[in-house]
Amino acid sequence: MSVILSSASKNAPLLIYNGLSYIVDRRSDKKILWKCEHARKFKCRARLHTDLYNIFIQTVGDHENHTGDPRSGQIRQYYDRLRRESQQNQTIPHNILTQTNIGVQDEVRVQLTSNHHLKRNIRRWRQETNAAPTPFNINFPVVPDNYHQTTRDTIFLRKDTGPASDRILIFFTDEQRNIMENATTHGFKQNYETDIIFADNIHKILALAFLESNQVISGFESLCSNLGDEYQSILDYMEDNYIGRLRGRSRRAATFPIIFWNMAARVKNNMHRTNNNIEAWHRK
Repeated sequence: MSVILSSASKNAPLLIYNGLSYIVDRRSDKKILWKCEHARKFKCRARLHTDLYNIFIQTVGDHENHTGDPRSGQIRQYYDRLRRESQQNQTIPHNILTQTNIGVQDEVRVQLTSNHHLKRNIRRWRQETNAAPTPFNINFPVVPDNYHQTTRDTIFLRKDTGPASDRILIFFTDEQRNIMENATTHGFKQNYETDIIFADNIHKILALAFLESNQVISGFESLCSNLGDEYQSILDYMEDNYIGRLRGRSRRAATFPIIFWNMAARVKNNMHRTNNNIEAWHRK
């Protein structure tokens, strides 16, 4: 099992290995010696050695009077990520919590405290770092300097016309601008907007979502046979992410399986095809 780095109280480094946590005992010129975080509480003598880059070397001794928890590393990482997001992101606590919860396993979620207490933690962490208060209208004086750049120190805020009812804030990075310029110049935007046949064929690709799930692959293969070379990059992207590449006589799993995005059953049952109707429920 790999070593997981986290932080203990007062931001001291914490290392997690096989569900057991270690804190720094001492350092040498060649390695770091870690001791069980319960060394004082349980008089545990287990130790772990890493090099100066936290690469595992060996363990010394056993944890004889307490057990590990395979969820502990992920729980600590969750709180680290939540704290980091609360300090770097100025959106409301609910949105930060929703973003942090993406991809968290149910086995970890059940070990967390309630959303009410997690949101309270977010507000407390912000106070500790003197984060600027969230503005409630467009007439706030200025955007704080620490929100002018991304966490990678790239310029993000490009223009602020100042407090007024017609205030304009412009945000983008150089990378985002380059992507937009390339998409406009080398992408299919112009073809889609000016070529009615091209646009109609794109709609046929999108219509795969409304075929019966067991007919999607045959529908996709039919499109591959009938569409010209100018659609190949689009079809390749579709196959990689939504259909699954051919591998021998079968297909590998797609990034987004057909059952995940197919709408046929929802249309027949007159069900919602987006999650707009439940967004308010998620805000509870």
